[in-house]
Amino acid sequence: MMHTWLSKLSLSTRQIGLDYLIFLTALFLVITANLGFFQHALSIYDFKNNAGFIISLGGMLLGLLWLVLQLLCYRLSYRFVLILMVIVAAVCAYFTDSYGTIFDRDMLLNGLQTDQAEARDLLAPAFFIRVLLLGILPAFLIFKVAVPRLSWKKAVQHKAVTLILAVALIAVSLLPFGDQYASFFRQHKQVRYYTNPITPVYSAFKLLKVSYDDMTRPTSMITHATDAKKVSVANTTTASKPKLMVFVVGETVRGDHISLNGYPRDTMPLLSKQANIYSFKDASACGTSTAYSVPCMFSYLGQKDYDIDEAKYHENVLDTLSRLGVKVVWRDNNSSSKGVADRVTYEDFKTATLNPVCDVECRDVGMLSGFDKLVPISGKPQDTLILLHQMGNHGPAYYKRYPKEFEVFKPVCKSNELSQCDSSSLINGYDNAILYTDYFLNTTIETLKKYEQTYDVTMVYMSDHGESLGENNIYLHGLPYKIAPKAQKHVPLIVWSPTDNGVDAASLQSMVAKPVSHDIITPSLLSFYGIQTQEVADKQTLFKAQ
Repeated sequence: MMHTWLSKLSLSTRQIGLDYLIFLTALFLVITANLGFFQHALSIYDFKNNAGFIISLGGMLLGLLWLVLQLLCYRLSYRFVLILMVIVAAVCAYFTDSYGTIFDRDMLLNGLQTDQAEARDLLAPAFFIRVLLLGILPAFLIFKVAVPRLSWKKAVQHKAVTLILAVALIAVSLLPFGDQYASFFRQHKQVRYYTNPITPVYSAFKLLKVSYDDMTRPTSMITHATDAKKVSVANTTTASKPKLMVFVVGETVRGDHISLNGYPRDTMPLLSKQANIYSFKDASACGTSTAYSVPCMFSYLGQKDYDIDEAKYHENVLDTLSRLGVKVVWRDNNSSSKGVADRVTYEDFKTATLNPVCDVECRDVGMLSGFDKLVPISGKPQDTLILLHQMGNHGPAYYKRYPKEFEVFKPVCKSNELSQCDSSSLINGYDNAILYTDYFLNTTIETLKKYEQTYDVTMVYMSDHGESLGENNIYLHGLPYKIAPKAQKHVPLIVWSPTDNGVDAASLQSMVAKPVSHDIITPSLLSFYGIQTQEVADKQTLFKAQ
């Protein structure tokens, strides 16, 4: 009897036409996976005065999804396509709704390069609940439901009719609001990136194309600065000293949260007491994600000509420095150097194997361990560049990015579901992480001071990108550069340059209020080590000889 009752409920005995199943799946995706899209549309067009247009947006999105699914779904492919779509939609919609994430190609690439520890921070209980209810459960229903077979003639007829209906729905949605759509597509292009799963799937195809292009490209490196040479330093008092720089690659710090730049909260109390600090007020990042910005920072191409797909085939400034005798060491407490340090010494400080300062995670200050062995004072000192890649303010778990004693601003958001936290507690955690960076940078400076008699020393700190902290319901980073808010592009650039290190202090001071970008890094590294090349001859630099 129980078996008979279960068999009556069995989905495999219930039949539904393929065209209806495709339409219902499209409708389900519009309703459950596009909250972020409609929220951003409603932030521009209030429903009271634009009800017809908002409804037409829903109709257009439904028609578009219906059309795409009809083009992809056939007798042998429909289960795979529909199940894939609902799973992808459930996963991506969670991050879009919770963090304002847009899944363009760069974000997918950034996601693939995120390590396991960072990924765990993003996976809250709500993620698993959402994927189960809106992904796995509907996928199971699609798998189990019976779809009757049609003759090829009927199948072609049904396909033609449904394609026409989908196009008609798009047209009916668009035509009555033609002028409004013209404005919408021209002035608010960013909203379309929130369509789900259209944007993630489209971006995945773009990423696959990039991977294919990578496989078919030549493996030989494109050389740069082949004419580079060391020149004598004009300042005779410092000419005999080798150069020592620590370059700190910051993570996810926005320029408007730096007290040295006028932020009312004192997020950098230690650096504010240091002499010879130069903090740049108008510095911008090359991109809005680590995977894009870090290689761009050290590229010869500059932001205008930089292509993330081509960057790995080009030498960067570290290659030039190493070729001309500078000792280059990259120490990493983040996910990786993103290919920048592939041809120089690389040390992983993400684990306790090398990093002696680890609690809930390994701390940035641990990268200074063994500095005296790395940079000897006695013997034959040489020009040296130490790059320290921070964990910094990597979100969303800002509260994990600093030891307990740096939790000065309270209360702190202790959730990785940022939209569930109030704004002040979220910002408190973020600013506490900057306090720890202040401590780390100050410790780096104090370490370098011990070398002033032997080396011309300096420290440069610049973040890879900024961060959104809930403004306009956008969190984290990684939005396409053209539409990203300033919070994701405005970054700190801080230089510590003692008066006797051969650098023109007046020139450096004159630049702090001028616009600069990641493009300044490559020529500045070369000029600090007295290296000239026509490739950067006309480029802006931080360091001019006294």
